[in-house]
Amino acid sequence: MFFGWKIVVATFVTHFISVGFIFYSYGAFFKALAADFGGSRLGVSLGLSVVQLVTGVFAPLLGRLLDRGSIREIMALGALLMAAGFFVGSRISELWQFYLVLGALLALGAAMLGGLSSSTLVAKWFVERRGTALGITATGISVSGLVMAPVATQLIARYGWRLTFVFYGAVVLAVVLPVVWFMIVNRPEDLGLMPDGGARASKTPETLEPMLPLAPGDQMIDHPGSFHWSARGALRDSNFWVISMAVALNFCALGAILTHIIPHATDIGIPPDAAALVLSCMAGMGVVGKVTFGWLADRGDKRVTFWLASGLQALGVSLVLTAGSYSALLVAGAIFGLGMGGLIPLWGALIGAAFGRFAFGRVMGLMSPFMLPIQMVGVPLAGYIFDRSGSYELAFRIFIVIYAVAIGVLLFLRLPKQEPGGPA
Repeated sequence: MFFGWKIVVATFVTHFISVGFIFYSYGAFFKALAADFGGSRLGVSLGLSVVQLVTGVFAPLLGRLLDRGSIREIMALGALLMAAGFFVGSRISELWQFYLVLGALLALGAAMLGGLSSSTLVAKWFVERRGTALGITATGISVSGLVMAPVATQLIARYGWRLTFVFYGAVVLAVVLPVVWFMIVNRPEDLGLMPDGGARASKTPETLEPMLPLAPGDQMIDHPGSFHWSARGALRDSNFWVISMAVALNFCALGAILTHIIPHATDIGIPPDAAALVLSCMAGMGVVGKVTFGWLADRGDKRVTFWLASGLQALGVSLVLTAGSYSALLVAGAIFGLGMGGLIPLWGALIGAAFGRFAFGRVMGLMSPFMLPIQMVGVPLAGYIFDRSGSYELAFRIFIVIYAVAIGVLLFLRLPKQEPGGPA
């Protein structure tokens, strides 16, 4: 078996923990945190915005480090920071302390462990089957949502959110850190392999991934078998901005839906355990969406595939607004989750097709701060609208419009016929 598939298994685990323990669990912690700290839903919502802010600001540096250094060591450090964040977080007593732990430990740790790091690692191991590989590894995110929402709800109900934080930290140390240290290999060339399991390569300086250029400039530097983009060159490419805008709009809407769907469900009379299952339904269908849209990205028009994913999310939100029963809400969540699942593999597939695997980490990391002002608006906006009106209806309608704008933005995407640095 090609070793790259073992990398996919390892990054499945890191995605499960880094995203699921914070993002997917956030809705379950929402009311417990608000009750302890006496804050409004806007106040608790801002915690997730802190995570997005720190992650976005840190991403360009992280992306550069991932393309130039040891991904394994970076991910291991991320696991240590994330575990420390949960342990310290279990001892806090003020909302500002919660923000500090989120920003200084949990956000940095999660960024280094999953997301950008895991996607960059998989992108270095796969080219022709990148969409499929990214889709499979990203199912760790959805499986975590499927599992962690009800698990977190039960743990909080039985032991409180503080002991649940301690449990999360222990899992990161006991499970995730060994997986990273013993299973991660930075790139196929380190084992004398080629991406996708192609012909074996001799480990010479010419076949190993070259360093990114240090000198500023907007030119592309051509190396044997690779194309490297400078930061200025990527910023002057229209595809950079089109992909960033379309993905940021999706993140803006879906982040808010995932965070507020449990409070919304309980507000309309659904018990907390049943409400958590709505989020689990979204996450479960996200597994199907990640694999399906990853497969489609390898075989069809990536732009059309992205349109389909965004359209399904918009349809799901529309059905959430009109759901008059628990079963109808579950159907709406399933449709939303199917489309949502496609976002991560499609984002990676678009970056790879436009910029190549050797610049993948740098370009994805560089996109994050420009996406940040858009994507971090959704969660607190929904909280603010609820605090003012007592309902999420207006917020959800705004998110439907946001999906429509994302679909329109991608009309301007112009991918090259040949991936930079890919096989001829």
